[in-house]
Amino acid sequence: MIIGGIDLVEVVLEHVTKNFGQVTAADDISLKINDGELFFLLGPSGCGKTTTLRLIAGFYKPDQGKIFINKKIVNDIPPYKRNIGMVFQNYALWPHMTVYDNIIYGLKIQNVNPDSRVKKAKEVLKIVQMEPYALRYPNQLSGGQQQRIALARALVIEPEVLLLDEPLSNLDAKLRYETREEIKKIQKALGITSIYVTHDQSEALSMADKIAVMNQGRIEQIGTPLEIYNKPINRFVAGFIGETNFIEGKIEKIDQQNNLLTVKTKSDDKIFANDIKKPFTIDQDVVCSIRPEHIKVTKFENHLNEYNRFKGIIKNLNYYGSMEHYILDNIGTVDVKATNFNPEDLSNKIGDQIYFYFKPDDVDVFDLK
Repeated sequence: MIIGGIDLVEVVLEHVTKNFGQVTAADDISLKINDGELFFLLGPSGCGKTTTLRLIAGFYKPDQGKIFINKKIVNDIPPYKRNIGMVFQNYALWPHMTVYDNIIYGLKIQNVNPDSRVKKAKEVLKIVQMEPYALRYPNQLSGGQQQRIALARALVIEPEVLLLDEPLSNLDAKLRYETREEIKKIQKALGITSIYVTHDQSEALSMADKIAVMNQGRIEQIGTPLEIYNKPINRFVAGFIGETNFIEGKIEKIDQQNNLLTVKTKSDDKIFANDIKKPFTIDQDVVCSIRPEHIKVTKFENHLNEYNRFKGIIKNLNYYGSMEHYILDNIGTVDVKATNFNPEDLSNKIGDQIYFYFKPDDVDVFDLK
């Protein structure tokens, strides 16, 4: 680590459960955060991600399971002895203290000598690019600057693990984007093992090394952003990460030789998918997921590929400069969303008849249950 050169560590949870009365907030959570990894806990409100973070921090004690930091069980170790830095959603800066005093507060608690305090504070202020603001008070700083000071205060104690609990939720969109780039750059420069809680999919996809998608206290899927987005494990993950079209139907044919599933929709349309590795059976109720950006729109029938060819009407069309977003009529009684990036032909309009198509590789098929 740039500040103090400590060894990197890993964090492991083994079958961790936490109950609050009749509510199971964390349900049999098992995961591993590798050395120096920026790991995201992602999910909707109430999914258990903040509970899981607070279990790692030591604010909650698990009812079952084990938590390891640097291969040491920490279940019974209080938060102040876990050598963890935490950045809260509301920053939690002392309003009556200057930036400098806020940063060295933790060092005073650790009984670090005054000369070392000054040196460490200067170093961390340089890392977060806030040196000119050392003598200001929090109310004299912007939201983004306050967030940097909260980060600096967490880093200055040289934690083994950095925890971030929705740290950007109070910022506007532009500042949120700029600050997340700064956090990612600092985390990579320091190489500190970090766990980041958010409900913002774009935040997780753009920043994370790995993501754990959570739902109702459980982990649905763990993977890289690319894996989570392109190969979701079930309908919940596909629907929560990004935008998609869900079209229900039944398995009509399983062609092992050509690696092709045929799904018959409620309107007797057929969708073909190369998703044959899953244990499907004939007549099984399923749902197909197709991302809007994988659906191509054309005026010309001869542009269509062999499979998944449809004719429809443009029911709605919005132009966003770098993209066009279509609502098309329809497959299996479901209106279809399609996104055309970097549009060149802007002559399409609502009410036009068009053709649209997508590849079998771009269809994910899930059990309907």
